[in-house]
Amino acid sequence: MESKLQDIMVELNEGKHKVEQLTTQLNHQSTLISDGKPTYIRWGTHSCNTNATLIYSGQLGGTSHASTGGAANPLCMVHDVIWGSHQSEGNMAEIHGAEYQDNFWGTNTVNKDVPCAVCKPNTHSSVLMIPGRNQCLPGWTEEYHGYLSANLVSHTHTQHYICVDEKVEFLDGGTESKNGFLLYGVRAQCGSLKCPPYINGKPITCVVCSQ
Repeated sequence: MESKLQDIMVELNEGKHKVEQLTTQLNHQSTLISDGKPTYIRWGTHSCNTNATLIYSGQLGGTSHASTGGAANPLCMVHDVIWGSHQSEGNMAEIHGAEYQDNFWGTNTVNKDVPCAVCKPNTHSSVLMIPGRNQCLPGWTEEYHGYLSANLVSHTHTQHYICVDEKVEFLDGGTESKNGFLLYGVRAQCGSLKCPPYINGKPITCVVCSQ
């Protein structure tokens, strides 16, 4: 009888220890969530501003502008790739590098390949991209500003709007036209979009802000 009681006490103590471990883990995760800061992607540059910490830099990747399927959103692809063990099959999606199109982005920018940087604000807990402004609202801190970008309206594939840094940078050695994921400026089209305040044909600015 005494031996069984001892076994039960051991099991109870082990169970109590596991509960304490789980409680500690949950509290730790809760702290990370409550104290965690958001990240944002700075499109068109290799680095973050002085208000933010660089998580990693990479290159913009996405579905080809000519595809009828694939994903709409671009990704910031890392430079230091780690591969898995799976092999390619016949039916798979694809990801392409990105190029600036036309010289809207600056002199001799056409066909240059696009970098990106994943950044985390050092002190702020909210991040907001505002289309139609190149300055933040009162009480917000600018992370960067630039121009809105999307795919050309006549192209097959739909892309998410992204905010590309006004002072674009390039990937080393990326000057050949491959026509994968393409960055075009976005202009206002009056009608349902009210003019004023917008101006027909005017490129749309954007700003990424934190608070």
